[in-house]
Amino acid sequence: MSMYPTDSFESDIQRRVYEYVERNGAVTPAELARSIEIDGGQAHSKPARSGAYTETVPPAPDDLRAALEALRADGYLTENDGRLRVALSATTTALECEDGVVTIRPAREEDRAGVVETMRTVADDGTYVVAENVATELERERALVRANEERSRIVFVAIHGQESVADDVEADEDAESEVSAKPEEDASTGDREVVGWLHLDAPELQPLRHTAEVTVGVDPEFRRQGIGSSLLEYGLEWASDAGYRKLYQNLPATNEAAIEFLEENGWQREGEHEGQYRLEGEFVDEIMLATWP
Repeated sequence: MSMYPTDSFESDIQRRVYEYVERNGAVTPAELARSIEIDGGQAHSKPARSGAYTETVPPAPDDLRAALEALRADGYLTENDGRLRVALSATTTALECEDGVVTIRPAREEDRAGVVETMRTVADDGTYVVAENVATELERERALVRANEERSRIVFVAIHGQESVADDVEADEDAESEVSAKPEEDASTGDREVVGWLHLDAPELQPLRHTAEVTVGVDPEFRRQGIGSSLLEYGLEWASDAGYRKLYQNLPATNEAAIEFLEENGWQREGEHEGQYRLEGEFVDEIMLATWP
């Protein structure tokens, strides 16, 4: 269920490499080589108040190369467009819409600005509080995808516009990886833009590891074209394959459109928290919804 390798690391180098990439989102091999240090053994000198201490040193190039090869072979990391990333077992899907083709795929670091902008656009009317909070969190953190001992966070996006043929070919050849993107490409510029997202956030606490919180939304200009339902289906299929058994989402009762959307897609109400929100000076109940993929 967890994407985090936990006890699967065969060496300290593998663990440090994975954790650096996971923490930073997308890094070049050169940046990794400059940043990773491992235990170099007991130092030749010691501080006056300490009996002994160890020093950290950069790993040997061959050892670093072997660690990267092992992490890629085990499906934990992938290298696309010259950058190392946490690998996701997910492929792309294309949806024919009135406004053209929309591609649904795992998010990349280059999509961050577009994801945040779309979240804020959807949450602009004040009825999607969780999405607003997620957008703020994504702005503060260094990586969209997280998979560590404490949590897993996955983001999928709906992209409108043309993506390179190489991206699609690479996705088909490597189902364990994200689709590559042009280096430093901003998802909100050029001929492609983020028009929807699905965000899965799961704690790594053992009693809760079968659950994940979902936020999903589509830019108002692209609604009523099946994008939201396709994103939801895509995300639920991935979550089921990853071992999650319950997905949930809590919404203000005033967000009637989102509640209706989820219920039309098979989600069920589990209860409500009375007066959970205060929106525009009024107390608003929170509706709890869930599905078991």
